[in-house]
Amino acid sequence: MAFFLLMALASIPLFLAISLLYYSRSSNTKALSVFLILISVWQMSISFLYSQDLFGLEIIDSFFRTLRFGPIFLMPLMYYFGIITVRQNQKLGNYNNYYNFSILIFLTLFSLVTYVINFTQSGIIGYHTVHDGMHSPVHLMPLYGDLHVIYALNTFLVVVTTLMFIFIANKIESKKLRSFYVQISIGAIIIFVNGLLSAFTPLPLYFSSFNSIIIAILLFLSFVRMQSGTLIEANSNLAKQRTLLEKIMDINPNYLVVIDKNDQIIRLNDSICRLLSISQEQYTKKDFTALLAIRELNPAQSRMLTRSGEIRYIKWNYETLQLDNQEVYTLFIGVDFTEQKQNERLLLDSEKSKVVGELAASIAHEIRNPLTTVRGLIQLSKEKVADPKLENIILEEIDRIVDVLKELLLLARPEAKIETEEKNEIVNVVEELENIHFLYQSVATSENKFISIENLLTSNGLIDIQKSHFKQIMINFLKNSLEATVAESKIKIKVDNAGEHIRIRILDNGRGIEKSRLSRIGEPYYTTKDRGTGIGMAVCFKLIKDYNGEIKVNSKVDWGSTITVLFPAAIVKYPITSEII
Repeated sequence: MAFFLLMALASIPLFLAISLLYYSRSSNTKALSVFLILISVWQMSISFLYSQDLFGLEIIDSFFRTLRFGPIFLMPLMYYFGIITVRQNQKLGNYNNYYNFSILIFLTLFSLVTYVINFTQSGIIGYHTVHDGMHSPVHLMPLYGDLHVIYALNTFLVVVTTLMFIFIANKIESKKLRSFYVQISIGAIIIFVNGLLSAFTPLPLYFSSFNSIIIAILLFLSFVRMQSGTLIEANSNLAKQRTLLEKIMDINPNYLVVIDKNDQIIRLNDSICRLLSISQEQYTKKDFTALLAIRELNPAQSRMLTRSGEIRYIKWNYETLQLDNQEVYTLFIGVDFTEQKQNERLLLDSEKSKVVGELAASIAHEIRNPLTTVRGLIQLSKEKVADPKLENIILEEIDRIVDVLKELLLLARPEAKIETEEKNEIVNVVEELENIHFLYQSVATSENKFISIENLLTSNGLIDIQKSHFKQIMINFLKNSLEATVAESKIKIKVDNAGEHIRIRILDNGRGIEKSRLSRIGEPYYTTKDRGTGIGMAVCFKLIKDYNGEIKVNSKVDWGSTITVLFPAAIVKYPITSEII
């Protein structure tokens, strides 16, 4: 009867250990479960000493020796508790020299040797019977052999490792964990003290079993209380984090909507509620289509008119969020760029005003000079007899005004072409360049500059273009080179073939153009000159494009510039002659 009662009591820590492992697999839980299992096995070994009326001495001896691994291996287990504690608390890093796996392996091997000796005559010689007493039924007591001192030393090391663990546990910052580890240590010491008292004093042997079971239950309840406290604290922290995240979400100026995999609205932030004049309670847990049904909200469009009549510009996007438990959520994000739109409009208005001012200055500059000339000539004609030469100059200056206005018209309507009475004709590039060279050589000579033409053509060098436009383009580029160079500079014009194109390159060794400004060459009203208008180059770029040509500007500061122009070579079906015979 005593055997069955003691076995039932010894099974309690075993069931507690299984329960712990079922609900948690942390390192602390595993260590505590092993501790409870070893206590259970230890008490089972004691139970077999009360089974004389059920089993023979040989069976009792076999089970007793086998189950003694319970008290023997408690020593390395208590040391392992210390390793876990040091590893989990960074502030205990100074104790790594005292708690490491090398020492754990040594202690485990020592306990293993103790356990092996337990199966020899040097460990246990035999048993003697303790007859019925006042508080204890008849039972067996082991007679220890010569090497029993090894078992005693192992037991002493249990106390040492436990005291070391108490010292380490008291340095843990967590009050709950510190209290629990100290309770484990004290419980282990009480169990061993009870075992020693039962073995070497009149105190009944089963008395230690009852104490061990009570302590095991108390440790289990203490662990559950600690875990409950940890869980409550974790839930409290999660609640705080949730509140914090909700506040962050609400103060976010972007419009946020969270829906689950069933398209149910989980959360709306305050920004979108204010935008749509709705409340959280109205749409939370409702289908997403209910939100889309709001007339003002149309994610497909960026422009939105609110119920208050305010125009907002919103860019919508979404992100898919997948949690570890396979829950899928979708976060819709609306970025309000109304202020950016307004700033862009203000900037555009400012640019328009600037362009208008530059345009007015350009017109005034380009038209004032010929008008001044015309005015002076008219004044002169009043004072003198009419001179045909003066009249021709007046007409030329008026034509200059007309040309400026045409250029301005072209810039105002980029898709239009300059209207002239001239028609496209077959132009000999080299001949026209030589004519231009003849006109400007005197200007270059007066400034101590030199212009040369290098003809590298392998074809007739004909292109299909209005002659006046070709002259306008080349004169503009040549004038720019003259203005960019200093005395004794050289300007070279090279003409050659480039596939099906005629290539014209104007090279100078002038001051060059900065790389940051180079990409803007050809923009209307943009100029690198101090007194330029930016109209001439813009018109040239436009004309080249109209004739399916290409232009490229290369430049390096203090080295000079190269303008490369490509025109499609003209296809001539009949020979061109200068005379008709």
